[in-house]
Formats: sequence, structure tokens, C-alpha cells
Amino acid sequence: MILISKTYERVTEESAENGEAEETGFVFQDERYSFRDLLDELRNYSHASSYPCRGSRYDWTTTESYMDHISGDYVSYSLHFSHLNNPRAEKYWTKALKLAGLAQ
Repeated sequence: MILISKTYERVTEESAENGEAEETGFVFQDERYSFRDLLDELRNYSHASSYPCRGSRYDWTTTESYMDHISGDYVSYSLHFSHLNNPRAEKYWTKALKLAGLAQ
């Protein structure tokens, strides 16, 4: 099992003018994912990132933002590799990113 956290970011027209998100937060934190479930989830994501930059090691992935047609806000989601994982889980996280086409 791999521990994953999921966050969201909501940007309104007004907050975009200030270069900020209106709202951010956790959808869930440190949830257990099987390798198959993680790979299925990663297929909805388009960018892998880390900060500070660690070369080919990525700490999270992010979806493209989409417009919520009810509110007009833009929403994006990110999956984060939990710092509570063991080194073996990191190997599977990296493998899942590669299979999903998010890393080389």
C-alpha cells in the first residue's frame, strides 16, 4: 500500500487578479492506495512536480484546471506522495508515474 494525500485549489476571477487561489485544502490525507488504484487515479493527472526540484523524483501530480460551470471558478486537484511512506512505497510511486506517462 502507498499513502497518498489529495488536495484541491479553487481560483475565482477575483482571486486570479491577485495571483492567488480563493480556497485550497485537503480532500483526504494519507489514504491507503493499492498500486492499481493509484495508477487508475493518475490517469486523470497531467503534471508531475516537486519542490525543491529533485531531478526525476516527483512529490506530487496535478490535474489541468477545469471550470466549474455552476460557480465559474477554476478547480484543480493534486495527488501527493506522503512523507509517511517507506522507501519501498517510493519505488512504486515512481513506477506508477512512469506507467501513467507523467515521468521518464
